[in-house]
Amino acid sequence: MLFIFMQILFGAHETVIKINSKSISIDYIQHYISTHFSSRKIDDNTIHIPASTTDLYHRTFLLKWLYSLYTKKNKPLPELKESLLKRYYKTIKIVLPKKIIHTIKYKIVDNETIHLSITPQNSQIALQVKTFLQTEMTILPTYLQITFNDVEEKERLKLFLASSEIIDVPHQHIYDKQKMNEFFDQTKERQKQEELISPLTDAYITLQMTPTDDIASIKKQFKKLAKRWHPDKIANDDKKLIQLHTKKFQELLESYEIILHSS
Repeated sequence: MLFIFMQILFGAHETVIKINSKSISIDYIQHYISTHFSSRKIDDNTIHIPASTTDLYHRTFLLKWLYSLYTKKNKPLPELKESLLKRYYKTIKIVLPKKIIHTIKYKIVDNETIHLSITPQNSQIALQVKTFLQTEMTILPTYLQITFNDVEEKERLKLFLASSEIIDVPHQHIYDKQKMNEFFDQTKERQKQEELISPLTDAYITLQMTPTDDIASIKKQFKKLAKRWHPDKIANDDKKLIQLHTKKFQELLESYEIILHSS
């Protein structure tokens, strides 16, 4: 039986590129697609790029790239290339021989900063990370820089890494449990020191305010943090996440009451 490692099929409304060999690495192509086609969709082992008359350069370049892969194992056919490029505006469907797996790796920068890299790059996952963690995050070309303000946010990261539902495409984690636990444990010493702090001082720290701030500013800050950490904000039924928000919300409320009663 003759094995055809790549097929190019012309449908009435779409161009289908079937890659039948797992030996072909298309990571760079996936990166290119995720960078230049925001409307693309991933379905199991298929990448869909909707029909469009825009993005002429990127669509043409992608088709040329795929055709060059085809010619590595097949005799070049100028007429096939010409027909392919004439269909740049139609839906492009790339079918792979395996599911598309997004690998999430991390790098610990310091006690409060971590870099998450997603391979192949996927802006949808980046936005989900930003929404899930609700902390300071910068989306850089090759990784996400996340800066944590408190222990709870680190715990949210741990929940994220352990979750298989937060990302809407197949994925896997490169997860070094020992190193990640060390990253979380770095806050223990600081927590011990905070136990010696007076309740009032601790209340200001919890609200991220100082005794010199006026009551109006403190009230505004409390409302901001309470809105962010309210348990009702959790859109799913994740019990651990609900418990985390409930605990944080109670701490904020107690701290706010301590400050009000002291003034």
